Amino acid sequence: MNVDLVFEGGGVLGISFVGAYKALSENGYKVIRCAGTSAGSIISTLIIAGYNVQEIHDILNNTDFNQFLEKTKLEKVCFFGKGLSLFFNNGIYNSLCIETWIKDLLIKKGINTFGDIMENNESPLKIIAADITKRKMLILPDDAILYGIKPQDFPIAKAVRMSCAIPFFYTPVKIKSGKITSYVVDGGLLSSYPIWIFDVDSKPIRPTFGLKIKDEYSKTSLGKKYLCAITSDIINACINKDEMRFVRDKDLVRTIIINNDHQIKSTDFKLSEEDINYLYKMGYDSVESFVKKWNYTDYIKRFMV
Repeated sequence: MNVDLVFEGGGVLGISFVGAYKALSENGYKVIRCAGTSAGSIISTLIIAGYNVQEIHDILNNTDFNQFLEKTKLEKVCFFGKGLSLFFNNGIYNSLCIETWIKDLLIKKGINTFGDIMENNESPLKIIAADITKRKMLILPDDAILYGIKPQDFPIAKAVRMSCAIPFFYTPVKIKSGKITSYVVDGGLLSSYPIWIFDVDSKPIRPTFGLKIKDEYSKTSLGKKYLCAITSDIINACINKDEMRFVRDKDLVRTIIINNDHQIKSTDFKLSEEDINYLYKMGYDSVESFVKKWNYTDYIKRFMV
């Protein structure tokens, strides 16, 4: 069955999406369109770029996650570099490392801009970011026109970088619109779970599944009360905020909940092999449980009649 997918944000917890994608593929689901925020934008991009399940799994196994902790110039030159980088660069780590990594992967598939994947001037990939200067949620590539850029000309890797630029953790992406310079950060700040993005008023031609990570523990709930723990919880609260209170019944039944009870946080990039395998299995098992209960015909009868 054909399906559209919407991936929530979640930093490194997004590794679970790789396992989820494998389970969906094994159960006969073919992905047509994808949307995502933060880590969700990464898996969405790889799927639409044409990477198959095994290739994405290989990327996961061959990726050194420490590369996503790239120091800024200020952080490299002195002992108090992190504080100085946060003060002067508005982020501890350089978000450019994300763009470079994704760009290299896209080049291998002959892809650079959204125009390379468009059909009939419509992109099958939607990426969510947050323009904190304009105080606006961005749906890319559509909203590229706000900055005088044609949607088809906007680089996909830059959109992913924007969506993944966790506030304070990563440097924001600057983009000009006339005389105004906008600062763009992690889309999860405004919408971490855009399950609505492919909705239509009439009966859909295929279902949309949402994948959402349920993060059980904060660092402060575990008794960690030092400044770094509190700062980490603030960041995680922003990008992993609980939007389920606002999810409609028709969205809840098409949402695959991935439970993270392993105390791994979204910014824990120094993962062990055990952590990576746990997150992968967590996503795989959640989909296996979901597809046993899912019935598209029942869904249409209940919510589209």
